[in-house]
Amino acid sequence: MKKRGKAIKIILITIGVTAAVLAAASGVFVYTELSKIGVAEKQEFHAPENEFFEMEHNSDDSADAPRMAPEDVIWPSGDEPDPEMPAFPENAKPSGEMNVINILLIGQDKRPGEKRARSDAIIIACYSKADKALRLISLMRDMYVPIPGYSDNRINAAYQFGGMHLLEKTVEKDFGVSIDGNFEVDFDGFIQLVDLLGGIDMTLSRAEAAHLNQKFGWKLIGGQNHLNGQQTLEYARIRRIGQGDFERTDRQRAVLTEIYDSVSKLNMTRKYQMLDKMLPYLTTDMSKQEILGCVYAILTGGIKSTESYRIPAEGGYKMAKIRDMAVLVPNLAKARALLKDRIC
Repeated sequence: MKKRGKAIKIILITIGVTAAVLAAASGVFVYTELSKIGVAEKQEFHAPENEFFEMEHNSDDSADAPRMAPEDVIWPSGDEPDPEMPAFPENAKPSGEMNVINILLIGQDKRPGEKRARSDAIIIACYSKADKALRLISLMRDMYVPIPGYSDNRINAAYQFGGMHLLEKTVEKDFGVSIDGNFEVDFDGFIQLVDLLGGIDMTLSRAEAAHLNQKFGWKLIGGQNHLNGQQTLEYARIRRIGQGDFERTDRQRAVLTEIYDSVSKLNMTRKYQMLDKMLPYLTTDMSKQEILGCVYAILTGGIKSTESYRIPAEGGYKMAKIRDMAVLVPNLAKARALLKDRIC
């Protein structure tokens, strides 16, 4: 009996040591993979006196919009721009039990030779543990909002003036949402991500297909198409079909949902292979521990549904021309209520 007990003890110790080694190896593997994600550089801010305004008409719907002076826009109490440049933390700090996780996804339309451009896409990816839902909320780039430390401007100017940290601060201040971290990708990176998946299936309207065919000489059809990375990018950026930027944000969320669904259907080996190749195209301000904390919360909580929203919602904005910019002036009180009560 003693020999048997000793043998069992040796087996248990061996199993324990093996498990510990495997856990350590897994930890090293995970940290090695996460090290492939780009780290956001320390942000350099445009001085407020050198801020600028993008004086162009970005939406055909704004042709008859009334002209307004900046002082004509009255924000709810507490929403006025801060008088001084705010201090920004090095990293976002997810904390607590993480029942709700809000990650800001940023698409950057940087051109060759540019260090940082305006954000082309701004989407809050909100995970709710209570109802196991992943919600994608587009913030329309032409919204005219208070930007801390600067004059009121389009929200996408915040990224160009102060990078992801200023954009995060602007979103938190204006919409009352706590952001746990930021991820960004530029156009080239987005193309590579879709191509690594082997392309994705998207349903195009006849007008969308005709627009892309005329512009690029492609042979897309009204209906389902299998799009490569370049085609997906151009589809997500269409602005001159339908309701302009409104439908554009719908396309962006549809593309992200399809990418998510495509990755979810892969077996574990393929997921690891995809992540290994995808991660270098991403940049974040989150630490490895923070990323793992978010991933753990989502994996243990599970996702049963994906939902899609846009801010501002219908009836929650007015179109205007301010400083010769075609903009959407949002009702911040309505936007906050929607985010708080129905989304995140």
